[in-house]
Amino acid sequence: MIRFSVFLPVRNGWPYVKECVESVLRQSYSDFELTVLDNQSSDETVSWVTSIGDPRVRVFTSSEPLSIQQSWARIKECSKLDYTTMIGHDDVLDPGFLEIIRRLIERHPQASLYQTGARLINGSGKRIRGCTPVPERETAADYLRARLKLRRDAFGTGFVMRSADYDRVGGIPAFERLFFADDALWLLLMSGSYKAADPTEACGVRIHSKSESASLPSIWRSMLIGLNQFDEFLQGLGERDAACREVLDGLQASFMLNRHRAAFLYALIEACRKGRRIETGTVRAIEESLGRTVPDNAGKLTDSVTVALLERANALGLHRPVSWLWTLYYALSTRSNG
Repeated sequence: MIRFSVFLPVRNGWPYVKECVESVLRQSYSDFELTVLDNQSSDETVSWVTSIGDPRVRVFTSSEPLSIQQSWARIKECSKLDYTTMIGHDDVLDPGFLEIIRRLIERHPQASLYQTGARLINGSGKRIRGCTPVPERETAADYLRARLKLRRDAFGTGFVMRSADYDRVGGIPAFERLFFADDALWLLLMSGSYKAADPTEACGVRIHSKSESASLPSIWRSMLIGLNQFDEFLQGLGERDAACREVLDGLQASFMLNRHRAAFLYALIEACRKGRRIETGTVRAIEESLGRTVPDNAGKLTDSVTVALLERANALGLHRPVSWLWTLYYALSTRSNG
């Protein structure tokens, strides 16, 4: 019988962690354990989880405050059942998630990674949209091609792997604030094998103002560091995998340019929200990062209408209108569509 370990790293996850844990415990497939890895929460998280009294739930606390990278790294050190899956404290699993994965494993016993369909939900748990559909079978090169074309929603919930494989590859890479770390982990696991997916929507990934999945202006610094770490990872991947190298040769430059422009946009928005012009050092840091990752793209950071307009608005002191437009955009992008 297939057994699953569900890992939930959390720090001050109340009240979303309650809905998350309850969604795991409502699984129709019963052979699993839930390990909650608390990172010195000061809210109701630990007291509530420990009060559940469910034998399937284990709770481990940290003796000191940990970064998100350090917190998630604890998963590798924990004992595990046959298969491992991870969930963000504000995400939810539908009752049939593990049962769908079980059937998927039986259909694809040679796969090294498994995935179900997913949806994005807002802070109230309302559906924003369904995530981009993925093919039933996908190699590392296939996934990389789609990701570099920005045709994949990137998050860690909804994926399952053999526990031995997770430990073998070293667990989730310790990229800055885990930016692009899940991408790297999936690619490591798929190397020499493939990912099998079931299109059934079986989990919800929450987007809200404090979530790790939210694209907020203040993330640009961490995003830039993570992007450079991901670039270094991709270089090594290309050296080991000829199919991935071919994909990188065709798409890596455009992906890096796009992500650096995104970081620059966030930095501009952050400056406007603080009522000031963007600092020269900030612009230089992003430009240098772009030139370092893809030298041919050096100087192309502002060769975009959107970037050029926002840069001009910031320079002209139109800080309040930019801040208002961002607030409106974020509200619309996280609005429930039914």
